[in-house]
Amino acid sequence: MRYKVKLTYPTIVVIEQKEYLLFPGHEVELPDSAEVVKTYEGLGYLEPLPDKQKTKKEVNDGSS
Repeated sequence: MRYKVKLTYPTIVVIEQKEYLLFPGHEVELPDSAEVVKTYEGLGYLEPLPDKQKTKKEVNDGSS
């Protein structure tokens, strides 16, 4: 899942032996099942972003 980092300082988080760099204001893909991600989200350090692949924008071609 994609998150926007709301931290005020760069941080490194290790999840399942993989390092993730969290920079303030940047977007990052994180496994949402990890306990540290749930904790950071609950503390307001991570903001979930809507899934861009699931949203569709309808285009009106003017033929109606």
